[in-house]
Amino acid sequence: MNLSPLSKMLCLMLLIFFSLTGYSKDDGMISAEKIGIDKPVEAGITEFRAVWIATINNIDWPSKSNLTVEQQKSEFLKLLDTFQQFNLNVVILQVRAASDAFYESKSEPWSLFLTGKQGKSPSPYYDPLAWAIEMCHQRGMELHAWFNPFRVRNLGYYPLDPNSFAAQHPQYVKEFDKKYFLDPGYPEVISHLVEVIAEVAHNYEVDAILMDDYFYPYPVEGKKFGDEKSFANFGKHFYPGNISGWRRENINHFIELLHDTLRNINPRIKFGISPFGIWRNKSTDPEGSVGLKGMSSYDDLYADVRKWLKNGWIDYVIPQLYWEKGNHFGDFTAMVQWWSENTFGKPLYIGQALYKATTEKNGWSQPEEINNQINFLRSNDKVRGFAFYSASNIGKLSPEKVKSLVDNQLKSAANLDDNRHATVNTTTVTKDAQQVAVNQLKRDEVIRKDFEEALNYNPISIRGDNWTVLPGKISIKKLENGVRSINWLVQSDPENESFALVSLKKTGDRRYRQTTIEISSTASFNCSTIQWQELKKTELLLVCRNRSKDSERFSSFFHLKRRRIKSVDNPFKHKH
Repeated sequence: MNLSPLSKMLCLMLLIFFSLTGYSKDDGMISAEKIGIDKPVEAGITEFRAVWIATINNIDWPSKSNLTVEQQKSEFLKLLDTFQQFNLNVVILQVRAASDAFYESKSEPWSLFLTGKQGKSPSPYYDPLAWAIEMCHQRGMELHAWFNPFRVRNLGYYPLDPNSFAAQHPQYVKEFDKKYFLDPGYPEVISHLVEVIAEVAHNYEVDAILMDDYFYPYPVEGKKFGDEKSFANFGKHFYPGNISGWRRENINHFIELLHDTLRNINPRIKFGISPFGIWRNKSTDPEGSVGLKGMSSYDDLYADVRKWLKNGWIDYVIPQLYWEKGNHFGDFTAMVQWWSENTFGKPLYIGQALYKATTEKNGWSQPEEINNQINFLRSNDKVRGFAFYSASNIGKLSPEKVKSLVDNQLKSAANLDDNRHATVNTTTVTKDAQQVAVNQLKRDEVIRKDFEEALNYNPISIRGDNWTVLPGKISIKKLENGVRSINWLVQSDPENESFALVSLKKTGDRRYRQTTIEISSTASFNCSTIQWQELKKTELLLVCRNRSKDSERFSSFFHLKRRRIKSVDNPFKHKH
């Protein structure tokens, strides 16, 4: 067919237009890339696929606070059935929503959201956390215990259990925006919260401890948190002009102390944080993320998550990226890229707003937003998975969206990635690590003097100038007939040293009662069942040594196991 020059030009223009728009004569439609639907990316063999179960205000489970035990169990099992349909493999269960417990606790009351009254136990009795762990593990799912550390009571009035920490210590509780919170500025609050979480790590086979974005409460215009008194009493060099820095330091101390405590209890327990999606804004800090300046975890919640990752205080992070692609404050793709560049070798999973796929109001403008987001995550080799918020919304998805998720994304099962304790890249944190070490030495010196004053007992005399840290690791093995073998490693010849176990029990303000078991020159000790039960009751259990056999003094020791001590701490705890 002969075409005029004008016709040839028109054809060329049409070809260019079709090429740019992605038009194909085979399908007669604009390409997926052009309208923003990501191409599917095949899932890896291992992938973290989590879902949150919120218990606060009965958001997800149980659906009501007055259900029978059988109804509670039935609802939970139905949730697990649904999770299996989507091949999800991690359950994030909120076990402490508001200074309460979904488990048997000596330090927290039973949750109102479980039994309808705070402090009331389930009847007939069962332990929801222990049972939930068993049900998840039977299905090959992990269970991560989710804590809200500082919240005391959410919106709505209900009486606190009179035996609860908050009820017995109202001086530590602050009202803010018709809610109640524990004040992180009080050392007693931090000690209590570490004890609460340590109790779960001790008593339950949870796979991880996780906290979300609630540290200091979300800001409300025109309202103050009301921590002036704790700031004046404990602000130290931050007082009076840097309350923001002091608040961040309070949360930093809490996270570092909790990390060390969990490692001491069980190094296999993972410790994660699911923060607000924006660490800092680039307009405020060159290390921050792009986007219009808005609220940030660092400046408004006083949670410096980037520092926690850099210092190796947490094992994984799940930033809550509850925005869509193109959002001016937190563009999903831009935020994923920022987090993937700022985890310092720690595993990164992304929190997704599944709830926005079930509602038209404030929901996704694109029906396939969740699918597209997952495809984008899989294209980033630094992202190891995702977490849906929240469980009850899975049941609200339309049949079309269920089919879309299952067919396009989750039709194949994936194993869990067990390499969650990746080593931090030391070349990027050497300077900070050195400064941390210097600061730790300064803190240790202050605590050492306080601890030395507190140890008012005989016959062993602790002389501060002779304190050293024993090298190596401590191991405790359970032998036959309930016998425990306590072993420790030393670099020098044990024959030139004497050892003893010293257990201390607090009897009053700055006073301890001491029990000493001499072990001679063997770097191990076998405890009978009775001895082990007694040792577990002590506040502090030390392994002491002395290089001079002729002296009765054991002037060097390190920390083996710590129980609750409010006044002082031992700075020479063993580092794993």
